[in-house]
Amino acid sequence: MKRSAVAVAAIVLPLMVAGCTPAGSDPITPTGSAAAPSPTPSSEGQALPPAIVVPADLAGTDVSVAIGSAVVLAVPDGTEAEWTGSTAEVTVAEFSAGGPSEGAVFRPGFIARALGTTAATTTGPDGQQVDFTISVVAP
Repeated sequence: MKRSAVAVAAIVLPLMVAGCTPAGSDPITPTGSAAAPSPTPSSEGQALPPAIVVPADLAGTDVSVAIGSAVVLAVPDGTEAEWTGSTAEVTVAEFSAGGPSEGAVFRPGFIARALGTTAATTTGPDGQQVDFTISVVAP
């Protein structure tokens, strides 16, 4: 009996000291006035959401996207890797192929690299080509 009590103490004590609780116990809820820091209104260091568009809707349009963001193509599931694309100025925006990678499936799109405007083209698995313009703007 004494040996089992020592074994339990040897397991439970380090967990309690480390702030952990054994599985199945109630979660610890913080008390007191310590609050999480509130986010600042600055956009510095924050990721911007991508512009998600259907390829057919792009034909002949000018898509504005913030630098550091992307234009993501909303393509049918299972065709992500079959889309191709290009831009006239890869320093302004660059095509990023879609498809499976490390257990996830990514949509194809265009990454906004620098301020400016460039002609862009994307081609679907059916061979249909869509031409449009990407304008990369300041966030």
